[in-house]
Order: sequence, then C-alpha cells, then structure tokens
Amino acid sequence: MTSNADGWARPELICETDWLAEHIEDDDVVVLDCDLLDAYLRLHIPGAVWSLSRYWKTDPRDDSQIYGMTDPEQWAQLVGRLGITPETTVVGYDGSGSLYAARTWWTFDRFGHTNFKILHGGLDKWYAEGRPLSRQNLRPRAVEYPTPSAPHDDSICRLHDIPDALADDNHVFWDVRSEGEWTGANRRGTQRGGRIPGAVHLEWLETLEEPVRTLKPPAELRAMLADLGITPDKTVTTY
Repeated sequence: MTSNADGWARPELICETDWLAEHIEDDDVVVLDCDLLDAYLRLHIPGAVWSLSRYWKTDPRDDSQIYGMTDPEQWAQLVGRLGITPETTVVGYDGSGSLYAARTWWTFDRFGHTNFKILHGGLDKWYAEGRPLSRQNLRPRAVEYPTPSAPHDDSICRLHDIPDALADDNHVFWDVRSEGEWTGANRRGTQRGGRIPGAVHLEWLETLEEPVRTLKPPAELRAMLADLGITPDKTVTTY
C-alpha cells in the first residue's frame, strides 16, 4: 500500500492512490470524504461518503468542546451511521491539503480505531491523475459500532499542562499557523493575537508539495523540522 512511503515513521497511516483505486470496492473499506459538505456535493471520489465533518471538530452536544468529540456512545453512533465497524479499513481524504482528514484520523485514533489511513495527496492527487469523480450523495447502510472506552488523552496538551511543558527542554511547541497568526497581525477573531512563548514556527502548508499537495519527501521534512529543534527524541505539541 505504501510503496512510495519509504522513510516514513508511520507508513501504515498513508494510503496511496494506486492502492485505493484497486481496493475502493472492497467490502471492508470505507472511503470518507472529510471535507466540508459543499465540497463533497460538488465532487468526490466515487463510493465515498461524507464524514459528517463538523462533528470531528466540536462535540455535537457541546460546541465549547472545541478539541473534539468526547462522548464514546455518541462517537460510536456517529461512526455506525457511516457504515463503519471495528474491522473496517477507513481511508480519509479531502481537497484541503488533508487538513480535515488529519483531524478525522486524530478523532478515530483517540477512540481506538487505528485502522485509519489518509489518502496521500487527497482529492488533488486523485484528480490530477485523471481518476473518476462523482456527484452522487451516498447514504451508507448504518451498522452498530460497539461503544469504546473513553478517548485517550495521550495526544492532548491542555492549558494546565503548558507551564510544565515550557520548562521541559525536551518539549517543543510547534506553531503551524500562518505567518500573520504567528506574529499576531491576524487574530482571526480572537481577543489576543500572538503565540505561546518559546514556540517555533513552520506553517503546515510548508510541509506540502505544490501544486498537488502531497507531503514533501521524508528526508526533506526531517531536515526542515530539525532546523526548528524538532527531532524524534522530543515531545511535540502542535497548535
């Protein structure tokens, strides 16, 4: 599946377009379009279902929970509506540089569904290769997904964790926002602009190739990150 992913630390998280084209009709594969609904309705990969993407950013019952869904029963019901079982291989993608697909993967991973792969290059690469597209709004057959345990917090850094993390030389805060957000010139509606003291900056878009937004080669990415002090021995918190 990942013949083009030599050198990745976690190659199992990457799905190449060739593999998806070969397995797109497999019964144990569900393709999730993780983009906004308007984008899904405009064009998507044939057989893909819309991921109900707004729910992966906020808890559907509490919009203040901006770091994502937290209720296991609610999550299981939502995933079951998408036709996904614990045995399903989920391939997520979007047309936004994998921004939404990565958030969806993160939510699935927190609830223990680790068989989730992100389509390398997303809809951009699929389209550039001349592969088929669809406008059919599919409604998957709902299944029952067993309620998992509470989401693990290994991948979360909360506000009260920040002071200790800042004092730890082996912890790096990586600001992946735009230059304007990093400097504070663009507050994006927040009360204060700026950044976490001591953070390093590299906008997430800089990790992608253009015009088809695939990840840059592993060696190049490692060099870029090492220049910022981000190395495999460090704990990294992104924001």
